Parts: sequence; C-alpha cells; structure tokens
Amino acid sequence: MAEAPAFSHVCTPEERSGLAALAVATEAALTPAAPREIRRMIGKLALGFPAGKASDLEAEARLELYAEGLGDIPADILGAACARALRECRFFPAVAEIRERCTGMAVRRWELSRIRMLIATHDRHWQPGGPSPATEPLTAAQRARLALITAPLSA
Repeated sequence: MAEAPAFSHVCTPEERSGLAALAVATEAALTPAAPREIRRMIGKLALGFPAGKASDLEAEARLELYAEGLGDIPADILGAACARALRECRFFPAVAEIRERCTGMAVRRWELSRIRMLIATHDRHWQPGGPSPATEPLTAAQRARLALITAPLSA
C-alpha cells in the first residue's frame, strides 16, 4: 500500500488480493474493545491513583460511564492511552483525558480508506493486458459501490 503513488494507482490482481486481506486485518484493528476489557483497563488504571471515597454503587456506575465513553476505541489503543494517563496525569483522568491520549485511530481509518480506494480503482480500471484507465463514466451501481467503500467508518 505504501508503494502506491496515488489513489489512481491501478494495482495488479495479485496486489488486489493482498489489499483485500490487508483490508480485513485493518478493519479488525478498528474493532472496539469489549466492555469487560475497558472495565479491566480502567480498574487497573484506578489502582495507580489514590482511592476516592465512593460507594460500591458509585464505583460501578463510574465504570459503566467509562465503558460507554470509551466503547468505540480498540483495546490496544485504549491500553496505550491508559498507560500514558498513568504516567502523565496527577489525578484520575476523565474520559475526555483518556480519549485525548488515544492516538492512532485517524491513521488506521485513513489506511483503510486508502486500501478500499486502491481496491475500487483496480476493480474499475484493471484490464487483462495491464492497467489502463477506463474512460467511460461510472454506472449507478458502481457509484453506489464506491459510496459504500469510501463512506466514513462508524466507530
């Protein structure tokens, strides 16, 4: 993918196959952490800060709020953000402070959109004799497929 000079690059069928596998892996890397994973990470993070005076009910409600507020973030990115918060925060971080430390989401989404665009470009332009851009306008079905491919990811 990094070697493709632009979105207009027409990859070979072999490259397209590799891109399709890469798309699956990239989509999997965007899968949000499970609520139990989030609760475990927040619980572990809480051990690094002085204990607050909260009842079990309040602590449970707080964990639920953090699980909801961080529920769209992949586990590896969230884990790294919690580790950074532990090193950088003087007080237990709010959901927004943890989210600020969740770097990498935009890059993953951009990579996935680029992969999808390269696949779509191949599907649109590849000809058995080699790559040569087609000149006919997109059909309605092709426009609909392209819209699905380039639609923003739902987090």
